[in-house]
Amino acid sequence: LLKKHIKSIAIVFLITNFLIIFYTFSSDNIYKSNSTIIVNKDPSSLSILNMGYSADRNFIDNEIGILRSRTTSEKVVKKLLDNENLDLYLFENKNNDKSLFSSNNNNDLNELSRQDFIHKYSSKLKKSIYISNNKRTDAINIAIESRDPEEASMLVNTLVQVYRERDLEWVTGEMSHLKNFLLNQLDKKEKELSDVENSLKVFQEKEKIFTIDDNSKMILDNLTLFETEYNNIIAAIDIINEKEKFLNSQLSSEEKQLAKKVSNTINQRLQAFKLEMGIIEGELVSTQTKYGSNHSAVLDLKNKLKNVKSKIEEETRKLIDKGITVADPILYRQSLMDSVIYIKSVKSNLSSKAKAYQKLVDEYDAKLSVLPEKILEYTRLERDRVIHAETYSFMSQKLEEARIGEASKLSKIRIIDKAIPNKIPIKPNKTQNVIFGIILGLILGAGVSVIIELSDNTVKSIEQIERRGLVILSMIPAISSNNNRKSNGKKYAKKDLDVEKLQRRLITHEDPKSPISESYRSLRTSLMYTKLNGKCNILLVSSPGPGEGKTTTIANLAITYANLGKKTLLIDSDLRKPVMHNVFKVDKSPGLTSFLSNNSDLNSIVNSTDIDNLDVITSGVIPPNPSELLDSNKMTEFIEKVKEVYDVILFDSPPLVAVTDAYVLLKHIDQFILVIRPGKTERGALERVLTSTNQSNFNITGVVMNAISEEHSYGSGYYYNYYQYYYGDKA
Repeated sequence: LLKKHIKSIAIVFLITNFLIIFYTFSSDNIYKSNSTIIVNKDPSSLSILNMGYSADRNFIDNEIGILRSRTTSEKVVKKLLDNENLDLYLFENKNNDKSLFSSNNNNDLNELSRQDFIHKYSSKLKKSIYISNNKRTDAINIAIESRDPEEASMLVNTLVQVYRERDLEWVTGEMSHLKNFLLNQLDKKEKELSDVENSLKVFQEKEKIFTIDDNSKMILDNLTLFETEYNNIIAAIDIINEKEKFLNSQLSSEEKQLAKKVSNTINQRLQAFKLEMGIIEGELVSTQTKYGSNHSAVLDLKNKLKNVKSKIEEETRKLIDKGITVADPILYRQSLMDSVIYIKSVKSNLSSKAKAYQKLVDEYDAKLSVLPEKILEYTRLERDRVIHAETYSFMSQKLEEARIGEASKLSKIRIIDKAIPNKIPIKPNKTQNVIFGIILGLILGAGVSVIIELSDNTVKSIEQIERRGLVILSMIPAISSNNNRKSNGKKYAKKDLDVEKLQRRLITHEDPKSPISESYRSLRTSLMYTKLNGKCNILLVSSPGPGEGKTTTIANLAITYANLGKKTLLIDSDLRKPVMHNVFKVDKSPGLTSFLSNNSDLNSIVNSTDIDNLDVITSGVIPPNPSELLDSNKMTEFIEKVKEVYDVILFDSPPLVAVTDAYVLLKHIDQFILVIRPGKTERGALERVLTSTNQSNFNITGVVMNAISEEHSYGSGYYYNYYQYYYGDKA
């Protein structure tokens, strides 16, 4: 198959390689610059109360998602614009001195607003970013491609810089927010404390009360202690609420909904644990007040509380993992969402604790209410002073922690390898492309040959003939240009060239020692052995369709019979498109139609040739009713007369599929030869011929495979090659 279509394969191969080589050497060089960074996990809490929890899961995937995000790319483009880095291939403005947004710039960028420009080229930048993670490490490789190596390295370094800035902004953002909140709260608490102290001072000076009895003092101290604890818990809840507010501002609406959904699930699943924890908290505070911190009952309650908190934490983590793993780590920032969900859990715990202290405060407040009015007022003012002082101290401590946290926070990004220009282009890879072109060309060439073969509905091999039960009488090699006579430099009209071409096909007369001539002699021998009896042998040669070589075959076969000494008559019974008169250079009229129409006798239509023992009867004038003439009684009379004179009579008939003329003559002949040309004869036409001959109850004597070449020599190549080898040197 490959040998048959070697020319098609070669053409496809050359075209494919030409296109790939042209693309390779006409494409712009593309350079890639790389940078490697390490992202350190920060196990510390995001909250100043140590209430935030960061998720280990998909940590690196989250960071890669941030690097690939649209916001990061937009910040890079903004930074380039702010630094006036405009002469870039990224902005399609390389070596263009005009402003990107000036009205005299012919570039279409002047039609873009700044924001549209950022959106457009951030998308382009995002497509050129390649990020990968080294397995089992926290190292991330960042690469960007560009037509300029300097630009590629600059873009990578700018991206890393923007990424670090975003990381620092996130790390310090919460602390800054809480610091501002605490500053505002401290101003209020300071004013409240000052007012309470002044009120206490005025009361003492007026009522001359500077101390109280021991029992009242004990009640006041306990009440102050519990109320201080209660206020501190309320302050912690306020700080957590502020942290929750900040975190929610960082989440998208979809992330907020998902966090709310998981939180609701957690609250429903853990309600029993939370109720149990609230009861234990109340008992612990009450017992600790009565018996002190080291009592066995207090220690036992602390252990129970610790176990319940561990169960709540464990179950909460399981539910968060189950609820959030459906989210894409690139789209959802689990660490933020985990913090929001845990804040709700911590807030619930603090609320339970606050209720327990509120209960104690109410109890001691009731005890205090039975004291004398002046003592009661004094204890109230003293209690307010101590509580405000403790709350102010607590919030001052948290403010200092927030300030220290803000100042001490560092980016978790560490640059291992800074991007440098790489002068060696990564694209196009000339060697790889050439090898790819060779492989692709061969594959496409083979594919084209298969497609051609599958789409070819013609007869192509001897096996296809034999499978239909037909006998191969002979295989005629194709007549090449080496077998043709030279025209000696003469110019011919198209009609003259066709005539010359037909005349050159009398190969058995021109070159009797050629392999082709031997093939025709082999055909003659096969026909002689298949003729059983009778003095005169009448043969009909036809083909399924036009252009398959029936005229060439019958003319050369007639010459081989004549060379054998047989008195041979060649009759052109193709009364529609006759050509035999051109082949033997005789007049077309009078001919066969002249005899059949009673215009001439037999002797007047017989033409002698320059080949001994060979006579030719041409078609004559083309009639309007060829089939009727061939099926007339006159035709029967004609055949009876020529049988008495000639040993071999050959009829050249029209193609079998086109007209019925050949079938009309079948009743007069002894042998019927079907000419098949591989690559020309259609399988459907051959099937119709076989069906028609079976219906007429006449068997085909055999098939001549005409114009066999190496590309059509399936199973018969040895025949073709042997004759070429044996006769080639003598031809």
